[in-house]
Order: sequence, then C-alpha cells, then structure tokens
Amino acid sequence: MDRYAVFVPKLLPRQECFLPDAPVSCKGCGESMAVRQVYKALAADVIQKGTWKIPWKQPLPELKGSEKGEMFSPSLLRIPKAGKQVLSICFDNEALMVKGALGKAFWKKHMPAVAVADGVYYVATACPGYPFDLMEKVRKAYHAPGDAFLHILCPCPVGWDFDASLSVKIGKLAVDSTLFPLYEVINGKYFLTIETPQPRPVKDYIRYQGRCKDLTEAAVDEIQKMVKLDYQKLLSTV
Repeated sequence: MDRYAVFVPKLLPRQECFLPDAPVSCKGCGESMAVRQVYKALAADVIQKGTWKIPWKQPLPELKGSEKGEMFSPSLLRIPKAGKQVLSICFDNEALMVKGALGKAFWKKHMPAVAVADGVYYVATACPGYPFDLMEKVRKAYHAPGDAFLHILCPCPVGWDFDASLSVKIGKLAVDSTLFPLYEVINGKYFLTIETPQPRPVKDYIRYQGRCKDLTEAAVDEIQKMVKLDYQKLLSTV
C-alpha cells in the first residue's frame, strides 16, 4: 500500500473547510485534493475572503473515466492580505495542453519565474502529493510581508487519462523526476524544499498517462534532457 494512504490522513489537520454541497469533481481529482489541503492550512474567515476565477472551460476529451461534458482550465484563487496585498494560488491541471504540444509544454513552467521577475515577495511551487510541504507554503505565503504566488500542480485523471487511484503517485513522480521541482523564492532568493539527489526517470512519470501514448522514444529522451537542464539551472540559483 502507498505510504501516503497509510500515514498522511492520520497526520493532516482534522478540520474540513472544503465541504461542497454536491460533487464538483471527478474521482481522484488532484485539484480538489489541493484545494482541500489549502483550506486546511488557513483559517475559515481567511478562506471566506477569497475569490475564485476560472478563465474558461473546454470540451472534455473522450477518455476513459470521463464523468462530465467539460473541464476547466487552471483555476485561480485570490485571497486578500493586509495592506492591499494578495495571495494568488494557481491550481494547474494542465488542461490547456494538447497532444501535439506535450513534449514542449511539459518543461515550460514559467509562471513562478514571471512572478519572481515581477517582484512578488513570496513565490513557490507545490503538489498535493507532498501535502505538508504544500500546507506550510500556504501559511508562509499568507503571512509573507508582500504579495505571494503559489503554483500547484494538480494531476487530472480525466484530462491526463490515468486511473483515478494514481493521482497521488503521479503527482509525486512529477516531483521525484524533477519535472515539477518543489521550491520557494523569498524576496528573490531561491530555496529547494524537496531535494531529489537521485531523480526518477521522466518516463516513470509519463508512462501512466494516456495523453502521452503518442510520444516517441526520441521525444521522451528530449524531454528528459530538458528537464535535467532546467533542474540544473534551478540548483544554480539556490
């Protein structure tokens, strides 16, 4: 059994602020998992001040396990802070990736870099597969003395075409392969929060996903090279 299933539910805070009146997501939804963890990290009165923005929605691809007729692009939660500052949280389910662009889009994760370049005081990446890391960053972001931005990778069983029981595993593989490294940037200074001295091969991450079935071995090798290069660049900043 996955260690996540054994230990994490017993160690997470018991309070539940994310209690929708009706099901709003598919089974194994990484975004719902991430929202639940974010809500556990903040007080109820803080959460109530937040506003959601879902830019647009698109038809759901005909994949196994589909439960709805459409899926949403990355959602954005904006929570006001003191002094007109804002905590912005992007829940990225990569819904906008198309098969032809997968190879390139996998490693082009520039939103945190843009936030840093814009002078955002606290910037971080997170994934619900690492819940304690995610929740600690939410708290830091809210209490940081300035604007804050979190980019959370949210595995999507329907959009990525994988079995719903694998959501946590695939999220962890994205991190463990350094395709989606976990780090934080405080006032322009980078810090790794999850170190991966021996990264998993990227192919371990993509082999579970139907959206990747058309990738050639050469394309996977190219993605691996780019992921390694990007991670080396990140390490040079910490």
